[in-house]
Amino acid sequence: AKDDCDLHEFCTGQSADCPMNHFHMDGHPCQNNQGYCFRGTCPTLTKQCVALWGPDAQVAPDGCFMNNQKGNNYGYCKKENGTNIPCEREDVKCGRLYCIDDSTEENPCKFPFSNENADFRMVEPGTKCGEGMVCRFRQCIDLEKAFGST
Repeated sequence: AKDDCDLHEFCTGQSADCPMNHFHMDGHPCQNNQGYCFRGTCPTLTKQCVALWGPDAQVAPDGCFMNNQKGNNYGYCKKENGTNIPCEREDVKCGRLYCIDDSTEENPCKFPFSNENADFRMVEPGTKCGEGMVCRFRQCIDLEKAFGST
């Protein structure tokens, strides 16, 4: 098992092949309630920041995510025909990912930027964005709505 959304498989000895991979259902709480299982993984804002900036990275303060309401290159939820579409207030944690790796910096709102890939490092689908809420299609929606009844 890779993380707490991936269930352990056991060989029966009846076959030389590995057993099929099994996962917790989408929406199952994971990482001490920091996230919800989604397609066999447990996407969290913290994990995404650590993957980008290293082990000391943390999620930026909520105020940084408010930049996603601006609809500019630094903060948005979607792109339509090359135009950055701002997030609605309730969806700001599903737009661009904001992290900090050193809280002593003057600007705590750090994000990855790539000229080649405008959508580089948006918050991953299935990431928890509130209690009982996850990011789907760049919106923060109810778990039941996102995954059906869990």
